[in-house]
Amino acid sequence: RASLAVVAAMAHGIGDEQQRDLLSWAREVRGQEHLQADPDFLNEARSFLLSKEAESTRTATHTVLENYPDWWTRNRRAPPGLEIEKQEDLEDLYRYAGMLFSLGVPLTLAERRTPAFRLFQDIEAWGNRETSLPGEELISPDSPLARLLGALVAEVFPGHGGFLDAAVYDATGISQTRGLRKTSLRLVWPGVVVDSDRAARLRDLLVHRVTCAVEEGGPIAELEAKLSEMSSANQWYSVFSDAPYAGKSSVRMPLSDRVSPLPLRAPERRPLLPVGVLRFTFGGEGKMKVEWLCRQPDLDDAEWVKIGCLRQSADAQLTEWSVPSWPGNQPVAPSNSRGRVKVRTAGGSDGGGGLRLKAASRTSAPERAGQLLTVDRRFCGAADQFCDKMEQHLGKATVEPDGAFVWKQPGGDARIIMHPEDKRVKVVGRPNQVRSLVVIVAPYTEAQAGLGPSGYQQPQHLQTNGRLPSAAFAPEGASDADPHALGQQELADRDTSPITQQLRKAAQAFDAEGQGELGLEGGDIVCVTHDPEGDNAGSTDRWVYGRNEATGACGWFPLTHTLPLDETTQTQSA
Repeated sequence: RASLAVVAAMAHGIGDEQQRDLLSWAREVRGQEHLQADPDFLNEARSFLLSKEAESTRTATHTVLENYPDWWTRNRRAPPGLEIEKQEDLEDLYRYAGMLFSLGVPLTLAERRTPAFRLFQDIEAWGNRETSLPGEELISPDSPLARLLGALVAEVFPGHGGFLDAAVYDATGISQTRGLRKTSLRLVWPGVVVDSDRAARLRDLLVHRVTCAVEEGGPIAELEAKLSEMSSANQWYSVFSDAPYAGKSSVRMPLSDRVSPLPLRAPERRPLLPVGVLRFTFGGEGKMKVEWLCRQPDLDDAEWVKIGCLRQSADAQLTEWSVPSWPGNQPVAPSNSRGRVKVRTAGGSDGGGGLRLKAASRTSAPERAGQLLTVDRRFCGAADQFCDKMEQHLGKATVEPDGAFVWKQPGGDARIIMHPEDKRVKVVGRPNQVRSLVVIVAPYTEAQAGLGPSGYQQPQHLQTNGRLPSAAFAPEGASDADPHALGQQELADRDTSPITQQLRKAAQAFDAEGQGELGLEGGDIVCVTHDPEGDNAGSTDRWVYGRNEATGACGWFPLTHTLPLDETTQTQSA
């Protein structure tokens, strides 16, 4: 294998001297002067990673967190990502990730979520400078939160065959961006396959159930008191974030380290460590047993990476579910053409939710085009103003018995539903239909808070100084406001918002953190439709609102990530 590494090194332009210095370079980059590793192995791992470089972020299956220029990158520059599809290549990736982790230099990779993926939950709770809540108080066989979560997943996915398994990972440590300790857990359910819509709806139901449990008192209320004592930011809607299910989210791989964003941009030395696999066994009369199926030493590192990865094949079918609903919320139309996933039960037959999940033979791929999608938003201003805007696009609305206004897409069953009493707007239809209708409502609406209790608010991802990411470039005087809400109010008044129609090209990728932002891939063509700070355009350090010309998606994005289209054309010609 060492000779193969030398051949691969030559193929990537690595000379003998560079190969001998690779260990020194890894020590310097990672700040670990006592790192001990076989230089041949390091070069072998580097050659494998470089051989899987993606041509662009659009084709990447895995990305480098914060574009961190790690020891293995070429010319001290992170690639657009890695493109790894074949199972044998994935097995190699898991092996290298496990071995590098054991050496003390974990990778900093994330998976690009596929349309169908393993169900997972990220649980995050802030502490103070000295301590944070121990992970076992949140998730363990004796934890009331783990029992509530297991019962809820079994309720929503009833075809579990008597048991469900959840792999537990822990990345608790100090957040370098805030200088505070943070409890960070992840649960991955190998036997349950979902899409982003189902994962988000389960999360909303979970927040609702936990909040109700707090009102009833008992262990969950005591747990909330501990979380609140640690930090006032530990609200249930932020402890169970929905950010991983939004947009083209990338999800950190097991055993990979987190990387602080710029200007720090360095590994935080809190990789996603395996804790064990919890087994939830369900008996009659609502009885449930929770126990550890295995712990971290029982499996090798590569196996822990494999169990915790989320990506699924293009023909993966979603696990049959019972559509979440509760008093005060209308159940969402289910997918109408999903097949049922057959999995291994404790007795070895198909139909369960166990760790040793194997894909059953499938006779046909699911018809994804038939899936019904619902997007929840909230309009700004008066109801009659919103109606006027919609009539310009879709004509007169019909009024339902409950007072809701409904606009239907011509020639289809997709529709916009507006509830004037609470300003809720629902866009319902198939994905391609919803995209076109969201383009219509986006300028006059803002992201709807989740489906939990009425008092709950959408989580916001704050920077070190407590400001929202978008507030870094927000208009002067608006730094304390929600940039999404502010922007939508400005957009609702078309006469006062500076309007442009400038075409620009994305020079680098931008990952959206919420529904109000527009994710970008390198090379995307976007049309800037609103530039509130355009009159004071002394620099490009500001946020603008625009539309992706290829997908029709709209939202806020940093102007710094784009260049004028004519400028990029001239650069390419040169």
